[in-house]
Amino acid sequence: MDGMISGFSEFYMKEGEPYLGTAYGIMISYWDATAHYSMYLMMVAAIAWNEQYREVGLYWVGSLLHSMIVFMPGTFIGKFANEIRPAILLNIPYVVVPVVAGVKYLQSRPDSQALSKEVKKVQGTSLLKRPLDVLLMLFLLVSIGISVIRGLAVLDCPWEVTKMYAKEYEPYLEDRTAYPVIQMLVYLFYFVPYYLAAMYGLVQPGCGWMSDWALLFAGAAAQGQFSHIGSSFHGRTRFTRRVPEATSLEFWVINLLLAIVPQILAYRCVKYPAFFTRSRNQAVNGVKESPSKKKQ
Repeated sequence: MDGMISGFSEFYMKEGEPYLGTAYGIMISYWDATAHYSMYLMMVAAIAWNEQYREVGLYWVGSLLHSMIVFMPGTFIGKFANEIRPAILLNIPYVVVPVVAGVKYLQSRPDSQALSKEVKKVQGTSLLKRPLDVLLMLFLLVSIGISVIRGLAVLDCPWEVTKMYAKEYEPYLEDRTAYPVIQMLVYLFYFVPYYLAAMYGLVQPGCGWMSDWALLFAGAAAQGQFSHIGSSFHGRTRFTRRVPEATSLEFWVINLLLAIVPQILAYRCVKYPAFFTRSRNQAVNGVKESPSKKKQ
């Protein structure tokens, strides 16, 4: 696919899915063959050893769904729109299976329990006394700003800052394949609302959904940034659309930030979940039990 082995998949690339020969198609294939394959092995091993694999499953769902959300629309509206063939139907299971699995994982969230004294103490801690959460809030704000600028850039916003960003930092956003356009719109319309929700979850205790959605978006961000960064430098991308050497450092800082912050947030939510623990009463009523009910 990347030209390393001659004659291995040339017929399929020519007659089946020629868009897989683009820089983005190659990068998502690399991700499938490494990251997704590793996740499959982890889940199979967990099943064999009778262990739970829900967290890995959520990460995989986020990664695979994000891949398809960008890949499928980008293929239909990009320069390969007139070369769609029946082989594209082979991608349907990669959409249906993760959706079904994701719904199953989200519905199997552990039941809420009574809050222990330790959990109540953690949830009573001010944000200013949680330095990691303060840093995450700041990084999420920066991520929102970057996502808005990149999203407006692909929408041909007349603002000077968006034009300058696309020209000086990420000319790949204007690539004819349309994959970077869809990627930036996903960030604008999906990641930005999630970032805002995550900021709320870091302030308001008892948001039991935080861990699940942090894993989903961590997987999506990892896949998205890997493919976007790789495509921005790949030889199949037109030279004028690759990252300019003069601004390569800024490019790496921006895109690594967008890749790493969701991973840190997911790690924080999974490793230290006390702040997000929701009591059974909160889950059912959304309010604390009244004193009279407690006496009964």
